[in-house]
Amino acid sequence: MRLAVSGLTALRALRAYRSERRRLPQARLDLPKPDPSPQRRWTARLIPLDRLALDAPPSAERPIDVVVPDSALRVRGQFFSCSVRSGARWRGAFVPLGGGLFIPSPETLFLELAEVMSPETHALLGYELCGTYSRDARDPRCGAVTHGIPPVTSVADIERLLDEVGRGTQVILARRSLRRVADNAWSAMEAIVALMACLPVHELGYELGRVRLNVRHDAPAELVALGGKTSRVPDIEVLGTHVGFNYDSHQHLDLESIARAADNGDPSEAIALVREKHLDDLKRNRELAAMGRIVLPVTPSDLFAPGGLDAVMLEAALSINAFDGGRVLSNVWVALGSASVRRRRQELVWSLLPWDAGVAVRAKARPLASVAALPRGLARPLRRLTRRCRAASAPPWRPSSLPRRLTHIICFQVIYPQDRTKEKSDFVR
Repeated sequence: MRLAVSGLTALRALRAYRSERRRLPQARLDLPKPDPSPQRRWTARLIPLDRLALDAPPSAERPIDVVVPDSALRVRGQFFSCSVRSGARWRGAFVPLGGGLFIPSPETLFLELAEVMSPETHALLGYELCGTYSRDARDPRCGAVTHGIPPVTSVADIERLLDEVGRGTQVILARRSLRRVADNAWSAMEAIVALMACLPVHELGYELGRVRLNVRHDAPAELVALGGKTSRVPDIEVLGTHVGFNYDSHQHLDLESIARAADNGDPSEAIALVREKHLDDLKRNRELAAMGRIVLPVTPSDLFAPGGLDAVMLEAALSINAFDGGRVLSNVWVALGSASVRRRRQELVWSLLPWDAGVAVRAKARPLASVAALPRGLARPLRRLTRRCRAASAPPWRPSSLPRRLTHIICFQVIYPQDRTKEKSDFVR
């Protein structure tokens, strides 16, 4: 058998492959011709269900996405959704996963999915492909995440492909998402915090600036001589500032391990481990501060509690304003200036988090108001402004340069209305 899959099917195959801690092959091949050998025709039994993370054979209701190099080679079967990929762009763009299964290269896959995913989900996919973790292939929202695996691409490699491809709707959308992506994310939750920090205000982010992730900082020899660690790695740093974030998950204060140990007998060892981890986190923040890095802890409750992330980002903006100056604080004040926008931002955060309720939050999200709802004298010039800004994929002004009320009307109700009820994939499932 020889078959090339694409789209969300290819993403499932890639996640299943990475979750086995296998290094992606470096070979980049042309799109192969489909071949059902040793059978004479394609049947659902030929499809490698485990490698595509499928629990049941594909069907007409749930087909798999496949690609062929020529229309004459289209594969027949109700369980296929077949597309043709031809031309120089697709040469050397596929990766063999073994056993006759091929997927697009990670860079090509990121480009393909730009029109399928919401902008935020697409950016998080970029963090995943450029990071050292992989979501679960069957349940990417709530399934187990595989950590400590090699990245399959980088921001620079994706940019290089977009430059080669040139123009097109997919390229515009992919570039927009890629501007929010950074290399070397170590966890999915860390990526969500980084994304919200650098998303522009008009896209329901905080616009602190570009970020870099997990860069190691060597400690001064004097600190090391007194028992400090030789180096520390903050999760997230805002470029051009002295401020960053560390996402401290429940494992940083694992009280459940103490309860489990108590059920089984003596919890003293578990208590010692939890205390040691907690003290190390305190020393980490202290040592990073001594290196000139103000790192703010972010906890799960900051993400799940209403307004929790707003408070963290305002604290970060105030710190940046105190140590570095600039316009970050004004951006955050605009982001927090409207109760309805804060509510929408919280719904966006909830929709990205690993819990079942996130599906419901995304499904019930309402589209933002349109230009038609504005006064007649304001609607026509704003329609022209909307067309200009959408073509440029970003507003040509700084939000703080406009009166606050007009900023909210333009940014949140006119330029970027997002009807998430039309999204084709719920967290790439």
